[in-house]
Amino acid sequence: MKTFLVFACLAAATIIGGPLASNTKTDWPAQAISTDEKQAQEAWQHLRQSGPEGLEELQDRYTKDVAAHRSGSAADPRWKRIAAALDHVGAQYDNYAAGLYWYTDLAQAQQAARDSGKPILSLRLLGRLDEDLSCANSRFFRTTLYPSTEINRLLRENFILHWETFRPVPRVTIAFEDGRKLERTITGNSIHYILDAEGRIIDALPGLYSATVFADELNKSREALQQARASGQKDYTAHYVATEERLLTAWTADLKTLGLVPAKSPMTREILERSTDDKKWRQIAGLHERTIRFDPAVRTLIAGKDQDAPSGSFSFPLPGSKAARYPSAEQAAGLAMTKSIVEIPMLSMFNRLTSSIALDTVRNNYLLRTRILGLLRNAGPMSLSDFNDQVYAEVFLTPRYDPWLGLNPNDVFTAIDNNGEVL
Repeated sequence: MKTFLVFACLAAATIIGGPLASNTKTDWPAQAISTDEKQAQEAWQHLRQSGPEGLEELQDRYTKDVAAHRSGSAADPRWKRIAAALDHVGAQYDNYAAGLYWYTDLAQAQQAARDSGKPILSLRLLGRLDEDLSCANSRFFRTTLYPSTEINRLLRENFILHWETFRPVPRVTIAFEDGRKLERTITGNSIHYILDAEGRIIDALPGLYSATVFADELNKSREALQQARASGQKDYTAHYVATEERLLTAWTADLKTLGLVPAKSPMTREILERSTDDKKWRQIAGLHERTIRFDPAVRTLIAGKDQDAPSGSFSFPLPGSKAARYPSAEQAAGLAMTKSIVEIPMLSMFNRLTSSIALDTVRNNYLLRTRILGLLRNAGPMSLSDFNDQVYAEVFLTPRYDPWLGLNPNDVFTAIDNNGEVL
């Protein structure tokens, strides 16, 4: 009798609520790192469709694993599955380092912007942000900007993030006779657009910036959006004009500080461009190197990209800083030769990276950005896609209509059949 009652209850439960298994909630974070590829991809898709909350669910499950990897633990097969899940759900390679959720559909990003009241930070790039070999600029965004504590907080709290591929990034493979290969990307540029919820361009930041300048300019764009909302305006021309004037004034001031132009000479953008050659750009960059800093999260990620680099954080004196008046780390390392073999290359690499980012920041902010702001002032009614095509054609000089991205000029003789073209 008891057996009959048990089966009767089970049958009733099945009729009323469906199969008993339906009451079991799927553990999507666990499935996301399954060794069954099909099962893992199904979990990735489910968590991705859940939006930022899906990424948070995955992050919460594997917090300890991420912390262990950041501390230098080995990248075993389980960690690689965790990293792949985070990358796919967040739509960014090395997502564990920044933990950001990126929309890849602009309409969805705009809806999220309307719901939250936040502006959109929309990245256009060559290649894909969720792949290792995207264009060089986007790789540096993932390494030196997005993981930065200051930038990370700013993006999480104040922006809806979106990226879109402009076109595939050209790749170069160098093969050696012993089977070794080097893979690199070549040419291409990226740009961050700051948009309102309707997709109108508030501002644009071309190429790589230092974290300090990037944060400052993003905050100024947020202020422009707030001012427009307060006044009921839907046009950002006043912001374009004011920003262009501010940048040209700063460019002029830098040249005058270096004594490279007459102190009282009027300086239009055209005159400034003619007055600033490569050597002068490097001199201007030198004025700003002291503002380039890499916080511990960025330093650890950079070091982890170099398999021969020691783990942990590094420090080095910045030009003009108090620390620079003391013996340098390179000098001290020379007194312990075995130690110096490991540390000097890393210290030198950070110094070179500092100089490179300083140079990129001033050229991108002064030269390329003022050109883009000039285009925005005169653009008239134009879609974001069409304007972006104009930027890539006229500012980045890599127009969509050139299938070779400038890498196959007609006036160069290569002495290779068919000029080396393989179609």
